[in-house]
Amino acid sequence: MKSKFFKNLSIPYPYLFHTKRNLIIASTLSIVIFLINYYFTQNTITDKPYACLTASVVTFLSILFFTEFIPKVFFTAEIKENWNTVREFFFTVGILISITIFQNSFLYPFKSGIKSNFFLSLINTFSYVILIGTIPILIIIWINYVIILKENLRSVKAYNKELEKELKQKDKEVVLSIKTNNVNETLILDLTTFLFAKSEGNYVDVYTKNLNSVDIKPYRISIQKLLNSLSDYSFVLSTHRSYIINIKNIRRTSGNARNYKISFPDVSHEVPVSRSKFKLFKEEFDKYYK
Repeated sequence: MKSKFFKNLSIPYPYLFHTKRNLIIASTLSIVIFLINYYFTQNTITDKPYACLTASVVTFLSILFFTEFIPKVFFTAEIKENWNTVREFFFTVGILISITIFQNSFLYPFKSGIKSNFFLSLINTFSYVILIGTIPILIIIWINYVIILKENLRSVKAYNKELEKELKQKDKEVVLSIKTNNVNETLILDLTTFLFAKSEGNYVDVYTKNLNSVDIKPYRISIQKLLNSLSDYSFVLSTHRSYIINIKNIRRTSGNARNYKISFPDVSHEVPVSRSKFKLFKEEFDKYYK
């Protein structure tokens, strides 16, 4: 039970303190402190308007000191990266302590009843600031956490939808309809079964695999036009001026000092890789097989 309690206290929380936000916090709290001191405190200090204004300015400066100076000196990138609700709470309490020390130091001369001890005054000021600030801090941290959590969950949900869509797109068969140079002819190409294509004059022979055999069908289309139609698929590329291959369906590769060749299942014909195309082939091959 206790461990669960501490685990809930240590839930991840983003480190949100930066100069713009620190200035907004300092300005807002300094105004609040001025209004509270001026309208709601007893008349225990002389020159009340000046003292209230001093308290406001001191609040502003003490907040900036704690939020700007302390993190730069003591906080590493790892601390900020692993920020949580406990750190957020104590850091915010640290801001209140900074306000207390600064206020007591600067406002002590304004107080009537100078007979009071400085340290007693410090304790009173600390109690006063903590009493005013602790509950709002807890509420703000919790509300902020809920808002950030909901926003992140919405983002995660949106990302997951995109990933799901992408995975479905990858899992399903990709069947393309490609217009050839023959008006009455359309090349229906299933990329899951497509092996390679070979240029033969004004025609291109397209090799596709079935269960235990390979179909070879000629189409009146240039090899370059076919390659352009498949440009969205990086696993389909040209290895030679007369060939287009599907890297996903390669069975094996071979080579010697002079050239490099690719073999496909149930095809005796080997596809050459020209020297000018070898670098591109190797890069794409490594993406899928390493």
